[in-house]
Amino acid sequence: MNEEPFLVPDDFRVFMQRVVAYIDTPGEDQFLDAEDALQDETGYGGRVEADLYRFMYITRDGLYKWELPLREAAIRDIADGLLIEVMGERRDIVRTKQRLPSGEPLLVWGEYVDDALAIRDEEQFLAAVDGLQQSSYDAPRVLRVWSATDDQCVAVIKGEACALYVVESLDGYGTSTGDRTRTESFEVVDHDHKPFLVPWADCIPWGVARQGLAHFIQHGDLGQSVVIDGRIPSLLLMMGDVDRKAALSMRGAAPSELKRSSLPRLSTPIPAEIIAVDERTMPVEIEAPLKVEQLSAWARRLIEVLYSRALIELGNDNLEEITYQLGGLLQAHGSEAQDSIDTAEWLANEIGAVRGISKLFATGGDLQIALRRSREA
Repeated sequence: MNEEPFLVPDDFRVFMQRVVAYIDTPGEDQFLDAEDALQDETGYGGRVEADLYRFMYITRDGLYKWELPLREAAIRDIADGLLIEVMGERRDIVRTKQRLPSGEPLLVWGEYVDDALAIRDEEQFLAAVDGLQQSSYDAPRVLRVWSATDDQCVAVIKGEACALYVVESLDGYGTSTGDRTRTESFEVVDHDHKPFLVPWADCIPWGVARQGLAHFIQHGDLGQSVVIDGRIPSLLLMMGDVDRKAALSMRGAAPSELKRSSLPRLSTPIPAEIIAVDERTMPVEIEAPLKVEQLSAWARRLIEVLYSRALIELGNDNLEEITYQLGGLLQAHGSEAQDSIDTAEWLANEIGAVRGISKLFATGGDLQIALRRSREA
């Protein structure tokens, strides 16, 4: 590591004060042991050894990222104003080399495995983003797009308006520029369940944004139709560290067909209200959607059934994390897979890609039997 002095700025000191407050909070099971366990608008970090933390700090101008290894004592001294300089490594954020294209562009709009799409062509991509845009009238949609060279763009869609944030590209980062006279903003929740304020001044018409996104997946930039400023919220700039490989390793393989993703559910129209008439009918019992704890229990029983029949091999990952991911798949496709062999075969492939599952030997038919036997306790 080529270290040089880092003069502690005020915003990083405030971040360290929040870190100390979190570490010292009594009665909490603090989550510290991950590279992004501690997050702030200025950067992120986490504990890497018993008494050693590593933080990434993004400068206010967005040009540089500092890697700062800190002992807990140094964190406390920075927070108290006793330490004004530490050693760290400075890196340029703007990419200086064009990566070689590899694989397919990627579109992600949620936390579950099927909230994503491996893009085959522009027609498929536009169909997907059009579906997301239609669903954004009910609630804003946040989506992330990677090109084949791992350029990355975040889009926030709200009806006919869309804000675009270029997180990673050969030309650096940037934000779409709309009507600068607008001072209001609206709140969205990102994929990590963190609130994020989007200024209306960042929003441009959906038609223009749609054209820019289509250009981005092919060329790594938004094209001439989108005017951008050389600025971006630090919270989004940190996403540049996550390329497609890292994203998919956390999520599992993305579907390559629209019908295998969650988009069909998002675009299903809400039935129109039916006016009651004076007609006697028998009551129909509708099955209520499963709760989170019910999905988790189903996922555990399914793993047990598959394991008892030597149809699954598990890695060393946390079983809670595996059941959480599997619960999302069961919520979306579990019931349908019990009756459809095509869906069951697709679901078997998705389960095999879940992080923590080393190998799934079950066929679609095997999975249907396991689903039915594990459905109820």
